[in-house]
This record gives sequence, structure tokens and C-alpha cells, in this order.
Amino acid sequence: MQNLPTAETYTAEATYMPWGILLAEIEDIVISKTPEHGRVLDLLCGTGNLIGALKKKRPDMECTGVDLEPEYIAYAREHHPDIDFIVADAFTWEASEKFDVIVCTGGLHHLPHELQEPFLGKVASLLKEGGMAIVGDPYIPDYANEQERKLAAAELGHEYLAVTIQNGATDDVIQAAIDLIPNDVFLVEFKTSIEKVTPHFNKHFAHVDMHKTWGPDSFGDYYFVCGN
Repeated sequence: MQNLPTAETYTAEATYMPWGILLAEIEDIVISKTPEHGRVLDLLCGTGNLIGALKKKRPDMECTGVDLEPEYIAYAREHHPDIDFIVADAFTWEASEKFDVIVCTGGLHHLPHELQEPFLGKVASLLKEGGMAIVGDPYIPDYANEQERKLAAAELGHEYLAVTIQNGATDDVIQAAIDLIPNDVFLVEFKTSIEKVTPHFNKHFAHVDMHKTWGPDSFGDYYFVCGN
């Protein structure tokens, strides 16, 4: 069982954690590159923070959000009633049409390591020919064994916590940042390294561009802009 924050705290995290930088960059890309009346999917959408911001700036877009957490989807529906939000497992959910743009931010690491590559295959299968997928996640330093993985997870967590505090976060967001450390160390969440995940993107997409928005040399927040 994953130790998730409340919907309100989850939404507030983007204001104080380094993660907000990544979301802002992805928002700009989607706003500028989505065709008029394009279909946009936020897979593992959480509380709908990103897809809601996109719809506000581009009301012409047809937006859909999918997530397995009923509390988060209820929050998203309340705050963004003009978006179609669906409670569903991303692996079993099927769409009637493919999408011009698919985003997934902060969702990949909630899937066990062995499901992350198949999930990217699912994203690719839902994308229109010539479409764009953007997948962003925090990544830990590379590791060769389980002890190194735990140390890498702790290193990312402490850096994230320090920046969150420095940014003036409220106590609930600080607690959420603290909770990330045991979640990652003990595989409640499943963050991996950029070295281990990149081949999965290359397997499923013909074009892959990697961007980094925060972090020391060997780890931090990255997003991949992918095309078929």
C-alpha cells in the first residue's frame, strides 16, 4: 500500500518541491505544440493539477485524466469540471480513439520496476501517429545492487527535502517530502535511475529527447519528450 498524501497536500507539492519546475516546462511545451482541438491524455493524472492548467490555457483541447486513486479523481472532478476524469487502472483502461498528446508526470515511479517498461508500451499504443508523449519523473543515482539502491534513494530524498524546506513549504508538504524517503528506500515507491529507464523509452518510441530540470549531476527530475 502506497503512503500517499491527501489530495490537497499532493496538489500543493508543486508549489514548493523542485517538481514544480518540471511541470511548468511540460505545460509550456503542450500549450505550444498541441494542435487545435487536439486530444490530450494525462495518464496517472493524480489530482489533475497539470491537465487542469492545460485546459485553462487551451480550452479548445479535449482533455482526459486517468488515475486509480478515487480520492484524487474526486478532487480533480471538483476543481476541473470541464475535464473528463476516469478512475481506472492505466494498464486495463482502453480509449475509443488515440491521442495527439499524452503526459505522465510523477506516475512512473508508482509502478513496480518490472511494470515501468510495459507501461511505456501502453503510452505508445495510445498515441496517434505523429503525436507527442511527455513522461517526467524523479530519478535516483545509478546503482548495481540493493544496498546501493537504498543509498541512492536516500540521497535523492534528502536533497528533495532540503529544497522543499528552503522554498518555504508548509508543514504538510514538508511531511510529504519526509515520507518520500522511507517510501523510496523500502520500495513503497519504485524510483529508478536515468541509466536504467532510458532503454525502455528507446524501445517504444522512435524519437526520444531527454531534459533535466533539477538536481545534481547524477540524479534529479527529468522528462522525456517522445514521438512515434
